[in-house]
Amino acid sequence: MEHEVYVPLSVGSVRAALAESARVARCVPGFQLEPEEATEQLPGRMKVRIGGSTITYRGTLTLTPRGGTGVTAAPDALERLEVAGSGNEARGEGTVELVLTIEPRSADDGEGTALVCVGTVTGTGRLAALDEKAATSAGVRLLDRFAAALGDSIRDEPPAGSPEAEAADGGGSEAGEGPVAGGIGAPGDNERAIPGIPEPEPEPDRTPLFETEVPPSSLGRDDESELDAAQAADAADAADGAEAADESYVAAGAPGDAGGLGAEAAHARRTMIGRSAEEVDHAPPRGRYAPVPAPEQASATATLRWAAPAAAVVVAGAVVLGRALRRRH
Repeated sequence: MEHEVYVPLSVGSVRAALAESARVARCVPGFQLEPEEATEQLPGRMKVRIGGSTITYRGTLTLTPRGGTGVTAAPDALERLEVAGSGNEARGEGTVELVLTIEPRSADDGEGTALVCVGTVTGTGRLAALDEKAATSAGVRLLDRFAAALGDSIRDEPPAGSPEAEAADGGGSEAGEGPVAGGIGAPGDNERAIPGIPEPEPEPDRTPLFETEVPPSSLGRDDESELDAAQAADAADAADGAEAADESYVAAGAPGDAGGLGAEAAHARRTMIGRSAEEVDHAPPRGRYAPVPAPEQASATATLRWAAPAAAVVVAGAVVLGRALRRRH
């Protein structure tokens, strides 16, 4: 199988990254490295999805860079990376063997890198029972994901000796000497945002709102005392007027009331002053506003007092009249 993958980074950075075995192992999709002592062979588990099936293998992965490597080597010293892997099915009796060569080359655009991958995969068990087209498609997808993960790893952590790492080191040392990036900046620093704008005039010190002194009243002490006296006089006049009205109403009496009802009505009005609305609404009315009691019905005893003698007279008259009629006959 042959496949070419594009990485949007310089060929020197990609070659330097491929020289780091630990980085390459982290970028392999589905490969989980087991925590063991560092050796040339990387033990671990790898989960591969082919078609509608998922197969998990236990085995080792061997990465062998060919060409110059290390920090002192040139960025393009690494020529290719040879990958060899073997493993057994975690659930089953199948086996798998991989031989792959990855060669980084400069892309046609002159900026990126083309990874030329050539390899073969042989296996038994579940892998041998799958369709060859599905297995090839799974291999292509795995290489594409590996290239994407490798590019992200280089951006996040540039390898030593790569152009990205040198640019990051140079940019960090000259950060304090270069021009300051544009932005809002500190108050009054308009030169950072738009050159040529003068600084604003300094504002005078302002006292906080709650610490500001309250100015004295425009009325003098004499004016304030006169105002208080006038308000007290108005209140006294209002109270005197109310009492005078009540007294005149009591003296004249309300029309249609018996003697004393006018005084009760005036007393009721005075007592209602100062009550709450609920007390006034629920208090029983008195005086002229009191309900008229219903007339009392005559008792049965009073009726018998005059009805009994009349009935006796009627009975006696009937007896006398009957005797007189008998004598005539």
